[in-house]
Amino acid sequence: MQFSSKIGGIGASLGFIGVILGALGAHALEQILEVEALESFKTGVYYLQWHGLVLVVFGFATRKEERISGYLRWSIGLFGLGMLLFSGSIFGLVLLPLLDLNVRFLGPVTPLGGLSLMAGWVALLLHFIRPQKNK
Repeated sequence: MQFSSKIGGIGASLGFIGVILGALGAHALEQILEVEALESFKTGVYYLQWHGLVLVVFGFATRKEERISGYLRWSIGLFGLGMLLFSGSIFGLVLLPLLDLNVRFLGPVTPLGGLSLMAGWVALLLHFIRPQKNK
């Protein structure tokens, strides 16, 4: 399987998971969670879906390329890490207390995920504005 197919498939999977989590939030969690927690959950879903869509676009954009630029690879990796840390920590902070689990340690993880997403966008910007030797 080509790198582009893997990235596109991961992006599509994350989009699918985002739809499931969005439906969960809209139909099941709104009865259980306080408004602030539900808004945080929706933010996690929003970022998961948008960045999953970006990975799908990356999959299409790199389909015919034999080598992917270093900046683009960094962007893909940083987006993946960012989604895991940002959205994942939000989901954990919102859902795991429903199981009486103490997950306060996840609080500092969320901004690290946000920083990773920002760095992914910077890497993507560099992909477009800096010449690549390996292209």
